[in-house]
Amino acid sequence: FLRTESERRWVRGAFGRYISPAVVDRLAEHPERLTLGGEMREMTILFNDIRDFTARSERLDAHGLTRFVNRYLTPMTEVVLSQRGTIDKYIGDCIMSFWNAPIDDTEHALNACRAALGMREELKRLNSIWAAEQAGDSHGFDPVRFGIGVNTGICCVGNMGSDQRFDYSVLGDDVNLASRLEGQSKTYGVDIVISETTEKEAASLATLELDLLRVKGRTKPVRIFTLIGDETVANSTEFKARKVRHDTMLAAYRARDWEKAAARL
Repeated sequence: FLRTESERRWVRGAFGRYISPAVVDRLAEHPERLTLGGEMREMTILFNDIRDFTARSERLDAHGLTRFVNRYLTPMTEVVLSQRGTIDKYIGDCIMSFWNAPIDDTEHALNACRAALGMREELKRLNSIWAAEQAGDSHGFDPVRFGIGVNTGICCVGNMGSDQRFDYSVLGDDVNLASRLEGQSKTYGVDIVISETTEKEAASLATLELDLLRVKGRTKPVRIFTLIGDETVANSTEFKARKVRHDTMLAAYRARDWEKAAARL
C-alpha cells in the first residue's frame, strides 16, 4: 500500500504541471503506462510564438511584461490541456507542447490541430479584452498576433537532462520541423502552418495547401498547409468553393501558367 501511494504521489508531482488533472489521475492509477528514459513513438508537436514580441516587450516594464506574458500563457496552456496535450516547456513567450505521450492518444494530430484552432479563438478573446483596457490610450492598441507550427512524426520522448536535473521532454528532427513551420507562418501571411503528415491525420478539418518547402536542416522539401477551421467549416459550401479555386491557382502556378494563377488569386 505504501509503495503504491508513493508511486501515485511521484506521478502527480512529476506531471501535475505538464498535463491535465484527468490525465495525471489516469497515470497515478496506472503508473506502469509511464516508460522512464527515452522511447521512440509517433507524436504531434506544436509550437506557439507571439509575433514581434521583442518590440512589444520594450514598451513594458518588468511588472507589465510579466503580467502580459502570464495572461497570454495561461489560457493558451488551458487549451492544450483541454485537448489532451502535454506542455513540454515555455521558451519566453513560446509554448512547446506535444501529443501522444505519456498517455496514448490515437487522435494526437487531430487534437493538436483542434488546440491550434482553440488558441486562435482565445487570442481573439484576449485582444478584445486588451483593446477595451487600452481604449483611452493615446498610442492606441496594437493587436497581439501569433504563429503556430504543427508537425507529426517519430520522436524520442522521455526523461531528458542530467543526473542533477531533468525534464520529461521530446527530441528529434520532426520536433525541429514543427519549430521551423511556426517560423514560416509569418512568411506566408497565416497564423497556423501544419505539415503534410499532420494534414493527412487530420483530414476532416479545413486546410489549404501553401507550398512545397525545403526548410533549413532538411534536404527534402515538405508539403505545408494552413489550417482554416474545424469540420463544420470543412463541410461548408463556401469553403469547398474556395478550396477548388485555391487548388486551381496552385496548379496553374506550378505549371507556370502565370496569367491563370494571377486570375485565380
